[in-house]
Amino acid sequence: MFEWENNHEELLNWVGTLANSIHQDSIRSDREGAFVKKQVQFLQESGFTRLTVPTEFGGNGVDLATMMLALERLAEADASTALVMGWHLGIIYALRITGAWSDDDFYELCEKTIKGEALINACATEPATGSPSRGGVPVTKATKLEGGYVIQGEKTWATGSPMLSHILITAYLPEEDQIGEFLVRRGTPGMRHVKSWDSMAMRGSGSDTLVFEDMHLPFDSLVDQFPPKGHSKRSAYGGGWLLHIPAVYMGIAKAARDYVLEFTSTYQPNSLQAPISSLASVRQQLGKIEALLIPARHFLYNVAIRYDQLPLDERDSLKNEIQLAKHTVTNTAVEIVDLAMRIAGGHSLLRHAPLERYYRDVRAGLHNPPMDDVTILGLADRALKRVLHHVAPHNG
Repeated sequence: MFEWENNHEELLNWVGTLANSIHQDSIRSDREGAFVKKQVQFLQESGFTRLTVPTEFGGNGVDLATMMLALERLAEADASTALVMGWHLGIIYALRITGAWSDDDFYELCEKTIKGEALINACATEPATGSPSRGGVPVTKATKLEGGYVIQGEKTWATGSPMLSHILITAYLPEEDQIGEFLVRRGTPGMRHVKSWDSMAMRGSGSDTLVFEDMHLPFDSLVDQFPPKGHSKRSAYGGGWLLHIPAVYMGIAKAARDYVLEFTSTYQPNSLQAPISSLASVRQQLGKIEALLIPARHFLYNVAIRYDQLPLDERDSLKNEIQLAKHTVTNTAVEIVDLAMRIAGGHSLLRHAPLERYYRDVRAGLHNPPMDDVTILGLADRALKRVLHHVAPHNG
């Protein structure tokens, strides 16, 4: 088990060892489109899943930036596994800083995580609503009955669903005109897992469908409720925990960069007297990758470090920067992988080379929340509000 002592180099060495151990399984999972079960079990046993569990419960209690560094490094080897881990670590981090759950529920989740028995994710996407970040009201409905609720509906894109022990689902509460967030434990009667994930990207993430048919839940399974277009308590303080998403895609971009550096340093066609890295045209493209990677990564971790350092009640001020970090990193990561493929040429299309997998996986980031248009409109609204506070309307 890893003992965190504020030593980032030691942490990255440890995660690097774990990443190397699952590398071959990652390739196999992608080829077969199979869920990364073996990788998840290995990381549960190694203690990786307890990184964000509070120290008083036996975890490492790492901050946001440290969690992101660990996920970035893991994603260099296995993006699907890193995405599954990111949701788990991020939600526990969010629950830790917000106190959104009861002490008993949170302790139970942490205790099972320490034992290597827990994996959590929030599953809110539905066929009729798309991403919950757009404010759609869930079609999944919770009807209040004597002793609890009965749930009808389904959730798609449920990352990690083959192994989730704790599942957060949203459902509409018609009597209150509210959205409820329910904690569902694996094995609850009425919940059915449907293997539906058949994607070109993140093929091992197990982002399947969960169907709820007359699923009865006790009253205390309702852990939160909020108005339509509102957000859960665990997503308070700007939702900084969602930076786990760009951290994963930054890891893919770094993996592509590292691969193409090694490729250009060793590939030497017989028409040249030295590897292709000696060509000015190739070096120009390699330099472009660095010019993209460095500022995007600086911005990402600058936002995370500022988030860690601010008092809780001031962290909401970083909401737009958090969203922009995701937008910037995911789009930049796509551009970096594309450049790496252009440099490697036709070799990049071969299945035995990793660039084609990086290319497929990195595009998934464009469809993780928040969406690009939501981020850009939010920035426009913030800018306009600032102007309207200081400038009178111009009537031509």
